Amino acid sequence: MLAAVAARTLVKHYGKNAHHIQELYADLKKKDDTINKLLARINEKKEEVHKLKTIIRSQTKKNLTEYHFPSEADN
Repeated sequence: MLAAVAARTLVKHYGKNAHHIQELYADLKKKDDTINKLLARINEKKEEVHKLKTIIRSQTKKNLTEYHFPSEADN
């Protein structure tokens, strides 16, 4: 009899733990999706920063050329 009660108690706790693990897994999945979306946005922003740096670099070079060598400036 004592063994049957212990077995029922173990099954009950196992069921609660299994349900809790499922909830945790669902939360982890949502957080993983959020992380992947944020990483994608970070990569987009890095590309944008790279493009802007290239534009700034070329404009700076053009401005220096115009200032130091006005005859070679390419307007």
